[in-house]
Formats: sequence, structure tokens, C-alpha cells
Amino acid sequence: MAINFPSTAGQATDGSYTYNVAGIIYAWNGSSWEAAGAGASATDRTLFSVTQNAAGSAALSYNNNSGVFSYTPPDLSSYLTAEADTLATVTGRGASTTNDVSVGKLTVDKGGNTVGKLDIEDKGTYSQIQFYNNNGDPKVALKGVADNLYIEGGAGNIRLHTHAYFFTNGDVSFNEGGNGNTTIGGSLTAGGLTYPTSNGNSGEALISNGSGGVNWGPVASTGLQSRKTASVTQSIAAGASADVSISTAKGFVLYSIQTSHAAWVTLYTDTNSRTADAGRVETTDPTPGSGVLSEVITTGAVTQLITPGTICFNSSAIATTYAKVVNKSGSTANVQVTLTYLQLEA
Repeated sequence: MAINFPSTAGQATDGSYTYNVAGIIYAWNGSSWEAAGAGASATDRTLFSVTQNAAGSAALSYNNNSGVFSYTPPDLSSYLTAEADTLATVTGRGASTTNDVSVGKLTVDKGGNTVGKLDIEDKGTYSQIQFYNNNGDPKVALKGVADNLYIEGGAGNIRLHTHAYFFTNGDVSFNEGGNGNTTIGGSLTAGGLTYPTSNGNSGEALISNGSGGVNWGPVASTGLQSRKTASVTQSIAAGASADVSISTAKGFVLYSIQTSHAAWVTLYTDTNSRTADAGRVETTDPTPGSGVLSEVITTGAVTQLITPGTICFNSSAIATTYAKVVNKSGSTANVQVTLTYLQLEA
């Protein structure tokens, strides 16, 4: 911007001759005009001001001569009302929703297909999110009641078909007020006990193992027991032997041993005893204390009575009897061995 300074002819050259231009004071030093004389402030801030116009088209301008800024704010009157906005006033101005979720009993669409309705309500004593089917029937409600969470389901009076209560004290209740079933996938831990994920055998019950687990096992004896049978089948080559395990009681009276083929069958208290006895031939009797419980040599599909009955047991108190089976049938066969016994130990 060019400044038209006045003539300096005959004027003082000590800075006392000055000229004011838009709030900036210039002093004549005899050879040139110098801003603010001896370095004083070059701007008179009192010359700048702002004027706000009435609302309209938003604009901001500046007057170089007066130093005044003029501001025109936008006109928002069409968007403001005396009362708070509601969902109806917002949507009435053309507000849009997504294709996935809408609220206030509006249809929920996904890819153009109606999949149900959603209702969010404040009931005073509780608040809820309620889900409807395509026919407008309430099916599931998520309720917050007294700091607790309820998940309810059904038709009509949903509260009569509550699925689950989640309480702030940590308690959880399922199927209260209804007749439905509760299904838990995977393992269940409750009260510090972990329950098995598979079914037990007929007549077994869940029994604590003393280490935070619950396993299937035989029911403790409460009176006279009935005789039982336990079997094992193993494919064995002619003249070869196989080590097998038979699920029995921990301790029992052995009544008989039945074989499906000619075989030499020996029962043991533990696997170490079975290993130590592996080299003994059938014509040699086992020594006392060797861990051999009983043995039979059969000529075919026969049942060999054990008379008198022999007391058998597992030395580690496990419900398993260890056996060695030698196939004497002359050819490879699936040899089955069946024990008939009376349980003595739980």
C-alpha cells in the first residue's frame, strides 16, 4: 500500500515532525520517514473493532480505512425451536437412518428385507429394549430393573417366560417362571467343581475326586451287591500274547473266567507284576506274592469256574484289572475274555 507522506521542506529533522497513517505514527529524521519515531508501538489497537450484523448469509469483512471487522452469523432459525427436539422432529427434517438399525418401533431392515422391530422405552420403574417379530409380536426383552439385568422371551406377557436374571451381587438365575430347559455348551464349573462333559455308564454317579473335579464312578455300596460281568476283546495272532485292561471293581471276588477261544488268561494286581511275569511259561506256577491273582488255560469257547472264589484287587485302588491273554486257538482271532465277579470295594 503506497503512503502519500506530506512535504518535509523546512520541517524539523529531530523526529518531532510526525505523520499518522491508519494508527501508525511515522517520524521525519531528515532523510526518511521512520515508523514510530524512536521505536515506540507502531499500532494503535484502539482503532480495531468488530461489528456483528443480524443473522443471514455467513460472512466476514474488513474495512481498511476504519479498521472495523464486520461479521454476519448464519441464520439457524429454521433449525431451532422453543422446545427440545424429538425423534419425530429430527426425522421430519429429513434425517436418515442406516439400513441396519432404527428405533422407536421402526422397522429394522437389512438389505431391503424386513427382519423385525425394535422398541426402546423408559417405563419409569425400569427401562427396556424390546424386540418384535415381523407380525409385531414382542418376543425378546432386555430390561434394566433396580440395577439388575433381565433377559426375557416369549409371546404376550413376556415376563412369564423369563430366560435369565443377572443380579448385581453376582447371582444368575435361569428359566425363572418358565418351563424351558437350560443348555450349557462345553464344561461346567460350579461351586469350585468342574463337571465332566461326557455321559457315564449305567448305574454310575458323579463323585468328587477331591481335587476340584467330579467324575463318573460306581455308586458306593449301601448293602448286598449283585454279581457283575466285565469283558475285553483283543485281536491276537496265533501263539502271541496281548496285555489288556478290564474295567472292574477295585476289589472283588472272582467267580469265573470265560473265553471265546482257546487261551491262557492271567490276572494281575498291577502292570509291574504283569511285566515281571512275562517270561514265565504256562507249565510253571507263579510264586506267592508275585502279583498274580488268578489264571486259567482253556481249550475253546468255555467258562472256567474259579472254585473256591478268589479275592482279586488292584494294588493302587483303581477300578481296573490288568491281564495277559495268550491266543492258543492256532490262528489269529478276536479273543474275548469275560470276568464274572462280586464287588467288595467301592
